Amino acid sequence: MESSLIEGLKDRVSTATGTYQSVGIVLPSNNYNDLTHALFDIIQSKPEHPWIYVTITKPFHLIHREFKDKITESSIYFIDGVSRAAGIQTNNDSCYFLDSPSQLEQLILTIVNTVKRCGEDQQQTVVLDALSTLSLYNDGLLVTEFFSHLLNNLYLYNTHTISLCLEEEMNEYMNKMLYLKNEKIIKLKESFI
Repeated sequence: MESSLIEGLKDRVSTATGTYQSVGIVLPSNNYNDLTHALFDIIQSKPEHPWIYVTITKPFHLIHREFKDKITESSIYFIDGVSRAAGIQTNNDSCYFLDSPSQLEQLILTIVNTVKRCGEDQQQTVVLDALSTLSLYNDGLLVTEFFSHLLNNLYLYNTHTISLCLEEEMNEYMNKMLYLKNEKIIKLKESFI
């Protein structure tokens, strides 16, 4: 049985993504697993929509193992920015493995090309997990520029975005970028969702 926390997260995220094109979610790290469970429940409930899940936080093989039953591989494509940097050499047809999370230009190209390949006639959603983690590998100003360029490109294709940011990784650049570039911000607290 799903916890009421996950159900509450699903409702808030589903409502926000149905109304706004770009949604930023700031959460404490201890709520990260609950939020990812809620996201994969949403993905599973909308198999007709293409999803592009960009992971900078967890390697693809861990996500795939944890959510194997919720992933419909025809509707979700992964971009893994952390496995190769950690020395994990795996291959999977439903995942593109970026060599390093510091390759921001390559990351934009990969996301945009994947969006183009899915087709503009379908509502697509790109999940950035976690945007704030990019600041551990890159200068904050570069991450701000990356995010701005990415959103501008995705707006051209009417693609929705969900950007996760861990509260503990937030800095001045992240705060400004997240609040200025997203249409809706969901800020989760440890005790209240």
